[in-house]
Amino acid sequence: MRIEIKLKPENKETILPFNYNYDVYTQLLQKISLSSPEIAELLESTHKDYFTFSRIMVRKRELLPDKGIKILSEDVCLYVSSSLIDIIKAIVEGFMDNPVLSIEGSRFIMDGIKVLREPDIREGTLFSTLSPIMVRTVKFEDNRMKIWDLYPNEETFHEKLRKIMLMRFSEIEDRMPEDKEFHIDVIKFKPVRIKIKDSYYRGSLMVFRYYGSIEIARFAYENGFGEKTRYGFGMVKVIDEGEKHLSREEIQSSTL
Repeated sequence: MRIEIKLKPENKETILPFNYNYDVYTQLLQKISLSSPEIAELLESTHKDYFTFSRIMVRKRELLPDKGIKILSEDVCLYVSSSLIDIIKAIVEGFMDNPVLSIEGSRFIMDGIKVLREPDIREGTLFSTLSPIMVRTVKFEDNRMKIWDLYPNEETFHEKLRKIMLMRFSEIEDRMPEDKEFHIDVIKFKPVRIKIKDSYYRGSLMVFRYYGSIEIARFAYENGFGEKTRYGFGMVKVIDEGEKHLSREEIQSSTL
């Protein structure tokens, strides 16, 4: 289930910091805790990523390199998604109890929440990221273990992504999907770096076509592709190609 949360900045020309993911994550946990302390405790105590959220969508903005994003539109949007309906329900009820979202020194007031219609996902579905996909591996250098962030132009990225999604599917669904095979055809990607607490994480915004297991595709749509989705990584949307054939330029322009 996926929801769209509309938020109005409390003040005009509010500045949204570039690295707000951890603030959003902690605020979502607080909303869940208001409605269901048991679910919040579970989410905080497990390594499993049960949900994902998008970047904060700002339609009209001005980038201030040393400060962040100056919001020039009347409202912004945040999308949150999970295959566990109770998590989404708790977030909605939490926002109803306390409609304020605080990010550093900026405050946003919830102006509406709605459940989004589930898209049709099929072979060759075109996806665009709403938050970067992160895939990591371990390398050994000078007898020391090092975490290494991967990008879609590396073959290891695709092998590791498949393993991650199978592991996450089995952990959350308590079973393996009937079809375990899938691959993505990346059309365009852009590396990004996001600070979570005191560490930087690297991921990729991208447009890609998905082929293979529909079970895994639906799971990934609801819970995110890749790792650390609880911190706002891996959310995707389906690009509606309609009845016309999109040109490569139109597809590339869909990258957020």
